Amino acid sequence: MTTTARGTRRLLAEVSVGEELPPLSYDVSATTVVLGALATRDWRPQHHDYHFATERNGVQDIFLNSPNQLAWLERYLTDWSGPAGRVGRISF
Repeated sequence: MTTTARGTRRLLAEVSVGEELPPLSYDVSATTVVLGALATRDWRPQHHDYHFATERNGVQDIFLNSPNQLAWLERYLTDWSGPAGRVGRISF
């Protein structure tokens, strides 16, 4: 890692395939799930309507939508890589 006036950053040469990253942990509540759906304009009821999610879709609870999960992942990666880091391509 290199320390600069802008903080710590990782250089590409310091990253290796299969490198284990530090754990990521978020406290997720129903409010978090609903706010994520609102922020991404995902009005599908499985992200805010408990009865729809459990009775119609057969899942245990409402759940976080994919765009919100991706935003958290991108933030995690750029926080890990430092201020000069960027995500060039991602898929899941």
